Amino acid sequence: RAATSLAAAAATAAAPSPRWLHVASASAAGVASPAQRRRFFSWTDRGPVDAPLPDNIFLRILKGDAPASVVDDDGDLFSFRDKNPASDLHLLVIPRSFVRDASLLRGEQGAALVRRMETKARSLVLAEVGSSFDPAELALGFHWPPWYSVPWLHLHAIYPRSRLRRRYKYTPFSFKSPEWVVERCTGGKVRR
Repeated sequence: RAATSLAAAAATAAAPSPRWLHVASASAAGVASPAQRRRFFSWTDRGPVDAPLPDNIFLRILKGDAPASVVDDDGDLFSFRDKNPASDLHLLVIPRSFVRDASLLRGEQGAALVRRMETKARSLVLAEVGSSFDPAELALGFHWPPWYSVPWLHLHAIYPRSRLRRRYKYTPFSFKSPEWVVERCTGGKVRR
């Protein structure tokens, strides 16, 4: 019986397995490197719903373990400059409490968070731009899953829209306005 199980184990070990299976198994066993986990899980799973992974860049920024150009911190919302700006001014507004992405927001509580983030973003952009502020030039939005790179709810505030770089990242298909997210949270009709 031992010989049979040894032969079966050897045959199983010798059989080729897809790379994704190896990384998924290694990750579940806790032996995959963070880089392997990011590569594998980046498009198959957007990360845990209830807590960020320890190497999440926004978590590291909030803890002070990663550099960021902080614009504002009111204890509830944290705002900083995007390290790879899409226009002359590109701010990110995140809640201090973890929410993986906008698709998880529900009800009036979710809508209230989006409204607070939008208000904060508008006021920060207005303060930086001053009297030349043009509301039509402000692009506000959330990348909708799976089209985001950091699994932590964040609102982009991009100004001016007319000088937007990498437009492919900010299309109506993948970049949703705060109004759209609020309507979705509250069960209102969602405009496409």
